[in-house]
Amino acid sequence: MALERRAARLVAAGATMLAMGCSGKWTAQESGAAMAGGAGGSEGTAQGGDPGSAEACAAGEARCNASGLRETCTSDGAWSVSDFVCARNVAVDDEVGSTCVTKADGSYRCWGDDPGGALPAERYRRVQLARQGLIGLTEDGRLLAAGTVLPDGLPPASTFRATNMWDYTGVCPLFVDGSFAVVLDGTSFNRPLPPDEDAVRRMEGSFTQAFCVFEGLAVGVRSDGSLWQSHGTETPPGEFTEVAFSNRIFCALTKAGGIRCFEPNFACSRTGIVDCAGPEYPEFSGGPYRSITATDGAVCAIDAEGALTCRRYDGADMPIDAGRFTFIEGGNSVLCGVRTDGSAACFRHGGWSLDEVGQFVPAALDPGW
Repeated sequence: MALERRAARLVAAGATMLAMGCSGKWTAQESGAAMAGGAGGSEGTAQGGDPGSAEACAAGEARCNASGLRETCTSDGAWSVSDFVCARNVAVDDEVGSTCVTKADGSYRCWGDDPGGALPAERYRRVQLARQGLIGLTEDGRLLAAGTVLPDGLPPASTFRATNMWDYTGVCPLFVDGSFAVVLDGTSFNRPLPPDEDAVRRMEGSFTQAFCVFEGLAVGVRSDGSLWQSHGTETPPGEFTEVAFSNRIFCALTKAGGIRCFEPNFACSRTGIVDCAGPEYPEFSGGPYRSITATDGAVCAIDAEGALTCRRYDGADMPIDAGRFTFIEGGNSVLCGVRTDGSAACFRHGGWSLDEVGQFVPAALDPGW
């Protein structure tokens, strides 16, 4: 019964996301157009030449330069630098529907579900708005939170993802030494962790990627390219660089740029939900691909040219925006990304059931981001 309520709550959350139109109140730290310097080459930011580069271009073409500012090609074929600060990445909540854009200058904007509060004035690599509040990763690897309670003394992190874990708010950081942990907020839902629950759960091994989604599911890519799964089922062999994972799909990007999708993870049999990925799975021809992500219904990939390709869990094609992207992240029924010109875009499909998963529909971003 509890699991049925869980599924119903997720469907309701998806409906709330659709009604919000991705335009709720935002929590913001904006440093203005001036760049603080040193943020070039950040995750998800398309890199062009140096500011004012004399490289020839096509009129109207736009890109982000090495300093994280947008350049636009003028009618005479020269690059003109603007004061638009390019997006670095987009963080999407895996359940409630909030979204955060982090820019190349370390500032951020968030909208959607907004519990209030703001992060300290820092330069951030990534910010995510979870149910309990904002969580940010600073340029020097510190995890800071507003609303969520994090333990002191965490090692420097290279990336993180905030999610619901075992009915508590969880943060899954990948530390700079290659270790991975699940960090639980001991005050989630106004109740403390039970005495036998550890606030920090370290995962053995050296990882290059760590990823978790709601209800305690976690996967990772080890430094040797092998896959790791928290639920202990058989790990598919091969050498991989990245995973796309939700509670109903598990795909991985091979070192050669191909995509392999595997049997649904244990959540399918655990919850009794029948519209999981099997017995058919998405197949991705072409490529090579360089990044993948998953929603509750589709897997999406960026190819070497920056084009997006999306497939439903049952293998059906999912038409998507024809633009070029450098970064994508999926949530419940939403896909957000960063385009090569440094702008951000979000798209939605129907929701939890494959009967509702239709074409991706553009969703408006907060106009002030």
